[in-house]
Amino acid sequence: MRVNAQFRGWSAAFVAGALCVVCSAASEPEDELTAATVLSCLRYSEWAPMGAADSYLSVGVLGRPALLFTFRRLLEDKSVGGRPIRVVELPPEPTSTCCQVVYLEIEKSTELKPALARFGRALKIGVADEFIELGGDVHLLIVDGHMSFEVNRDSLERSGITISSKLLRFGQVRNMRARGPAL
Repeated sequence: MRVNAQFRGWSAAFVAGALCVVCSAASEPEDELTAATVLSCLRYSEWAPMGAADSYLSVGVLGRPALLFTFRRLLEDKSVGGRPIRVVELPPEPTSTCCQVVYLEIEKSTELKPALARFGRALKIGVADEFIELGGDVHLLIVDGHMSFEVNRDSLERSGITISSKLLRFGQVRNMRARGPAL
């Protein structure tokens, strides 16, 4: 009996510890900062006219479940330009028309390049080191403990997206023509 009681005690402690890990992963400060930065990008961006079929501004997320949860918690009650934000989980092989904005938490360039190509005119935001060079629009990064970003002006122009100078003054603008990166 004593062994059984000890086992139940240890089991309860393990389950409680596992729940704490899951709960803390769901609200990582970096994920919240990322979601807030994405919201700023949305609020200061303009797209070429889109069809009136979808009244939502759809944000697709390809990443950890905790990141998706944070995006939903912080973005879904917001709106941009009168359009409510809807956050959706991107399937492994998403279609190019699923979202106006995609957040890609992909680090491997061999996986990132084809993923970026699938999303054509969507605003593509990500964290991989080569995100801009591979054709992404907005690269989020941590600099001296603060969230920063760089944008690919040429990719944004091809997508028909403009980002306000009010936001751009806080980041870095890069031109990625065939001659290579220029700052």
